[in-house]
Amino acid sequence: MARLTLELETLPDGVSVSSLREGERYTPAASEFFIGREPSSELAVHVEPGHWEAFCRAGWGGRRNCRITIEGERWVVHHLGHGGVIRVNGQPMPTHGRRELVHGDQLEPSLGFVFRVLDEAVATLREPPELLDAIAEAPRDLARWHVLADWLIEHQAPHALMAAYELKLEHGTNDPDLLGDYAAIRRRRHVLGDLRHDHVTWCCGYVVSCSVWLGPRDQHEVERLSRAFGAPQFAALSRLTLQCSGTESAARLEGVLSALPRTVRTVGLSFNAPAPIASLFALKARPPRAHTVQLRLAEPVGPLAPLVDVLVASGWATLDLEATRLTERAGELQTLAARHPDTRFVLGGTSLTGRAALGLRAPNVAWTTADHDALLVDLDGGAVFPLARARQGFTWGLPLRPLGAGWNVPGHDGLLASGETVRGLGRRFVFLTGPALDEQYRAWLEAHTAELAGVDR
Repeated sequence: MARLTLELETLPDGVSVSSLREGERYTPAASEFFIGREPSSELAVHVEPGHWEAFCRAGWGGRRNCRITIEGERWVVHHLGHGGVIRVNGQPMPTHGRRELVHGDQLEPSLGFVFRVLDEAVATLREPPELLDAIAEAPRDLARWHVLADWLIEHQAPHALMAAYELKLEHGTNDPDLLGDYAAIRRRRHVLGDLRHDHVTWCCGYVVSCSVWLGPRDQHEVERLSRAFGAPQFAALSRLTLQCSGTESAARLEGVLSALPRTVRTVGLSFNAPAPIASLFALKARPPRAHTVQLRLAEPVGPLAPLVDVLVASGWATLDLEATRLTERAGELQTLAARHPDTRFVLGGTSLTGRAALGLRAPNVAWTTADHDALLVDLDGGAVFPLARARQGFTWGLPLRPLGAGWNVPGHDGLLASGETVRGLGRRFVFLTGPALDEQYRAWLEAHTAELAGVDR
């Protein structure tokens, strides 16, 4: 029989189920069981007088709401044909439909009445926090992943096979005998419940980076995010980006930051509209191990100095302003870099011209990070635009795409070589790749000082 269990997450007002309280679990003893209002149901639902109408409006249907069958190692939920709405991970099931349940799924017999499906082995397994912390610090270091994979295999973790298989792929080997089992485990592991996400990067069954869209605020937002990030898949999360509309208050952002996992090292805020500097003061609520804040501001509204002073005082060691429009603020950045010599400023993609970059020669000013694999230099003004293979679809509007171990552009035969010219958006760029990208860019600036001297900022 499968090792799955149901954990009662939330109940509507005036509703109870058997003898379970929120946070308690139900493990079935038979190969099928029912959730319903009939007293004979294994999970019997009771609705207090005065709450029945609201419970029905929330989507409850039938005296027997749903049946769950256990078929070997599979759990399947069946809609019993009533007029109610049963949701799995927020998606309504078809009437008379069936749906396999896996670890991490949310089963919702009606709105606000939520069970979480858990694999008992996964729910009770606790990886050593020092291993997860080491991975969050350097998620690209395969040696650290191998140490964790060895621990998972030794303790017979359900996703140990996934870790072993993915690390074998990194070494260029592919064992077809593992593929079927790997695919099944991957589906069970790659479930994020009700978390809204735009892009998630996985490794060995763990989320190492993700981008979360902050949509319309709900009153349970912090609780929802805390519950989502508390899932075992996020135990090694290193980087998280919040996609913002520009209307988020500082208080809301502080609440969201308080829900982030303790392993997070890099926090990004991306605004697709003018961003009031006042809202960014929320970053003073720095997650305990975070050291880098990355800001992508369509247009920062207000002076940078007060914000930077607060961020430095809050313990942020690196301020990465990639894709933040700072074309007219070179003087302000020079002053801030001098005022905070122990803080690293990363200014790639800020549209500062090469002439402005030449004036920012401070040792704590950089244009790229270890995440970047290549960069583009605007031949008309000398501005730099870094590229990162890990960030899908973020190539500054140009038709570049990662290909194999390098980059390619339509119409180009093979991979781009360092020093080649790329055309797009009505402009020309030189493509640079290889180690020490910062030094390559500085060398290019020095070689073109004379022609950049006449370029306005």
